[in-house]
Amino acid sequence: MRPATVDTVRQLQRFRRWGLAIADATAIGIGVLVADQWNSLSGGETIWALVAVPIWILVAKINNLYDRDSRRIRHSTLDELPEILATAAITIAAAWVVTGMLDAHLTSSVMVVIGTVAFFVAIFLRSLIRSLYRRVAPPERTLVIGSGPKARLVSMRLLVQGGDHLDLVGYVGATEGGEVSGPASAGARYCGAPDDLSEIASAQRVNRVVIADDELSARAVGEIIAVCRGAHVSVTMVPANQAVLGPGTELNRIAEVPMLDFQFGDPPRSTMAIKRSMDLIVSMSMLTLTAPVLAVAALAIRLDSAGPVFFRQIRVGRDGREFIMYKLRTMIADAEEQLDSLIDLDALDEPAFKIADDPRVTRVGRLLRRSSFDEVPQFINVLKGDMSLVGPRPEEEAVVALYDERQRQRLRVKPGLTGPMQVAGRGGLNFEERLALERDYVDNLTITGDIKILLRTPRAVIRGDGAF
Repeated sequence: MRPATVDTVRQLQRFRRWGLAIADATAIGIGVLVADQWNSLSGGETIWALVAVPIWILVAKINNLYDRDSRRIRHSTLDELPEILATAAITIAAAWVVTGMLDAHLTSSVMVVIGTVAFFVAIFLRSLIRSLYRRVAPPERTLVIGSGPKARLVSMRLLVQGGDHLDLVGYVGATEGGEVSGPASAGARYCGAPDDLSEIASAQRVNRVVIADDELSARAVGEIIAVCRGAHVSVTMVPANQAVLGPGTELNRIAEVPMLDFQFGDPPRSTMAIKRSMDLIVSMSMLTLTAPVLAVAALAIRLDSAGPVFFRQIRVGRDGREFIMYKLRTMIADAEEQLDSLIDLDALDEPAFKIADDPRVTRVGRLLRRSSFDEVPQFINVLKGDMSLVGPRPEEEAVVALYDERQRQRLRVKPGLTGPMQVAGRGGLNFEERLALERDYVDNLTITGDIKILLRTPRAVIRGDGAF
């Protein structure tokens, strides 16, 4: 798909905003139809119920539900679930009050049905609108500024996350990036020097610039922003010490001075109670639904190679407690005895390893790993309370023994069947990148965050990135 002009991009973004508003109005309309089927509304009541449409759109606009896509380098419907829920709740309350004042006699139960249906339908339709936008609009052409390790990390992540409608044009740096640590080693193309940013952005039809260079002075950053403002190019800046920033970080201000607020501590007990309830409900449901397929997989494993159907191994869980983790066996029976001949744990540069093209994996095992179906028995661990649906992946004793104090932070919560690593590259991440993701998860654990990871997991499994 050819790069679009600035005017074309703006027009498409305008259509997306209108599409999201129409999706919200349609969601309310469907909610009214469902309420009518449930409670047989009269013609007048149906018309009065539609007063929720302008209220919803007004509240959604106040909650920035139509403008964030253009402002953020990455945004999805999952990111706005709390705001959609709040919009639905406020709309129900406001519409009930308004219709009551106008003597429309709409009951609170009818309004709750309308709001509940509209919430779920809005999520679906908003996702559909964004999917259609990605099919019609060309990817956002992105240019990285910087030539050091941070620019390399950002370039690599942009290349991996290309499915998020991003197209990495290349990078701008002081040198051509011959260093191993530079973006060139991640596969990014060198586009020129920072002084030529205006010409490069115009020639490459860049839509967004990502500043990933801690060596730039405040004046240099200001000049880059000025150039981008004049060219109508969006700017994203990777902050210094980004490892300490997470979803729980709040931007605040005292007078004209911007400040970042951090709040660290254990999650509230109510959050952990909801998380455990989700674990129980989902694990029991999944074990019931997958039982027939598990039986077929068990038969295939037995016919393919000698050995048990299930693989049991001691893993390290929350606070360093050991537990037995269950998986479908994907390797030959004596795989653990052969590990020493394949890798020297004491010689590892970092306490993690993945063996691509592992000769111990069986034919059936390779298929099970590719589909991640070998992990299904871990729902038993979730049911028992050794694991959670979402969290850092459980590691082996020998690997955890190599952890330093900083790396042991990932043991502060229960390990998960899926987690931030699974939706951000899986085996393709090095340990430091994985640790940064998991530390961010531990420091900012929320139910909304867990739901987002769960909903993104099927896509990661289908893509199979880093699944060995």
